Order: sequence, then C-alpha cells, then structure tokens
Amino acid sequence: MRIILALIALSIVALSCNTNSAEMRFSSWQSSPTEERLVRESLDSFANLYPEVSYNYQPIPGNYTEKLQLMLGTGKSPDLFWLKGDTSPAYMSFDVLYPLDSLLQVTPEFDVDDFFPVFKDAFKYNGKYYGFGKDFNAYVLFYNEEMFKEAGLKEPPKNWKELREYAKTLTKDTNGDGKIDQFGFIVEPSMDMVMPFAFQNKAEILSDSNEIKIGEPEFIEAVEFFTSLYKDQIATIPSDVGAGWNGDVFGRKQVAMAISGSWMIPYLKESYPDLNYNVAELPVGKTKGTVAFTNAYVMPKDTKHLKDAWKMFSYLAGKEGMRLWTSSGIAIPTRKSVAEANGFYQDSIYNVFLKSVEYAKLYQIPMQERWYDESQATMQAIFYKDADPKEALPKLAKRLEKYKLK
Repeated sequence: MRIILALIALSIVALSCNTNSAEMRFSSWQSSPTEERLVRESLDSFANLYPEVSYNYQPIPGNYTEKLQLMLGTGKSPDLFWLKGDTSPAYMSFDVLYPLDSLLQVTPEFDVDDFFPVFKDAFKYNGKYYGFGKDFNAYVLFYNEEMFKEAGLKEPPKNWKELREYAKTLTKDTNGDGKIDQFGFIVEPSMDMVMPFAFQNKAEILSDSNEIKIGEPEFIEAVEFFTSLYKDQIATIPSDVGAGWNGDVFGRKQVAMAISGSWMIPYLKESYPDLNYNVAELPVGKTKGTVAFTNAYVMPKDTKHLKDAWKMFSYLAGKEGMRLWTSSGIAIPTRKSVAEANGFYQDSIYNVFLKSVEYAKLYQIPMQERWYDESQATMQAIFYKDADPKEALPKLAKRLEKYKLK
C-alpha cells in the first residue's frame, strides 16, 4: 500500500510540475478513446471562442479519486475537473470546492433552470451550488426482441409480477442438453442494481433526516425480490456464464432482459451490431423508480485561475458546450434545451431515458465512500453465502452509521 501511495504521489508531482503556472489546468478521467476524443473536440471549440484563455488539459489515467484527493490535500489540484457524482457529498462537506453562487449571479445566460429538476440541485450543499452535471445516465430495461417474439411476448414487462413471469418464460434449455443456456434476466450482487427496486418499493437508503433506512422492511422486501430471481434460476449473473458484465451476456444472447444505462448502446453497436433489441422503462413496483447517474464540473476552493476556469466551466456545462459533448449520443444531456436540440426526445431509444429521469433518484448518498464497500460486501454475502436479508441488512445499517456525513 505504501508503494502504491508513493507512486500516486510521484505521478501527482509529475502532473503538477508539467505545466506553466500561468495556465489554467483542467483534468478528467479517461474511460475510453471515444470519450477522450470528445473532450478534446469540446476543448478545441472552447479555444476557438476564447483564444485569450491559456489552459493545459491534463487527463488523469488510473486511480482518479485517489490522485484527486491527494491533489486537493496538497494544494496541487487542477483549476477545473470532473467530480464523480456518488462521491460528491463528501467533497462538498469537506469545504474544498469553490461555491458558484456569486459567479452564477453575473452569468445569467448559464441558465440554471434549464437543467432537469433532478440535476438542478444535484451538487448543491448547505444552500450553495458547487457544480453542475456534464451529462447523465439512468437505468432502463434492455430486452431482446427476437427472444420476446419467439416466446409470444408482445411488449416488455410492466411490473414486478410480469418481470418474474417473463423471466420464467424466457429461461430455456435451447439445445436440449439438460442445462439452461438462455436466462430470462440478469442480476448483479451490487447495491446500485438493487436501488431501483428499493425506490420502487418506497424504500430509502438514507432519509431526509439522515436516518439510515437500509434495514427497514421495505428495503429488505426489494432485496428479497431481486435475489429471488437468481435463486429461482430464472436469472443469472455475469460470472456464472463466464462474462465480465451484463452487456456482454446480453450481447451474446445468453439473457433476454438486462438493466443498464445508455453506455450499453455504443458497446452493443460495436460488438454485436446484428443484435435486435429495444429498451423500456423499468417494470414498476409500488411506484415508478430508477437511478440516475451524473458527474459534475467543479473548481477547487483555492484555484488561482478563477476567471479562466469559470469561462471554461460555463462553456462546457453551458448549452453550446453540452450540445457538442452529447451530440454523438455517448452521453445524455442534463439540460432540457440540449436534449431537444440534439433530437433525444424524437429518438425512440433515448426518449426512454428522458422519461425515466422524470422520476429518477440520484445515485448520490451523503456518506463517506466506504459505505459502498460495506454495502457490496453485504450484497455478496446475500448472493454467495446465502445470508438472510432480514438479518444482514439491519446489521449493515448499524455499520453504516459511522460513515454518515455530519
């Protein structure tokens, strides 16, 4: 561990030294060549509009969160950077980000009200804005139209009962060797995957009064339904069929239905171009529910290039910058006007994501990051060690108390 931390520290020194102190610095992570290309195209567009701004783009490869934390702690952070939405509450509470309210007052064209309601205040803490989402994603249901047609199913499942019935109907031994080779559904032992079912069951992880609710009956019931699909062998998990994630299993036609965000779309287009699939809103429980993901543009509290950093921030998160960033469909805009300008409402696939975001809840838990590791360990115990949710989840709730933000 000490060696890893030392290497991270050395890489931070290299990043911070390899720049002109007179230049504003912008950093992001690197998840794919396509994403990096779009970042650079967006920056080129910004440079054409604001040639007076001198900046240095410094993508951070690997260990993004760890490097960023060390940079913030040592005063060497970029002047503008991406912040993961799920970890943002901790950063906002630690008072290391620059509050944007005074800048927003003198930049009315930024138009805060243009953001979808769920994202407008996503990075607001103690009444102050600290960031705005660069794009979003949400969980929806992907389904194989050919498998549905073969099974006589004309439309996607509308509720939990139909989801179970469909999963059972679509689970088959297609080659007659006595083993299931087509499953109706795919699940993962992951808290973010069970959260939509919890929200649909009117459950919460953390209440508005900061009370942990993960051990309450409504949450337990959602986990029991989710895991029962696997235990009843009408759903599989990626590792059981030799895959790394649910998109690969869905693309291979080993499963008829899967929950995912729009990141699956370019993957299927490239890896399985002949796959005949469609998407739908998630089946409903007691109410509609899904999870929305977003990451923010933010600035550190101690930035030395506030004017230039805000120019880039307000462009990239503004209407024109976001239009360019999301025009390829790799991401969905958090602004309503940009979704309209890029034709997302008219697209039969992306329109489902826009409908879903109307009732989605943010994947953003106001606890220290360790809460997720603890939750994952519990979900894996339920899946792999047959732990009883009625016992495991209340115990998890007690352990999570120490991770709540003050």
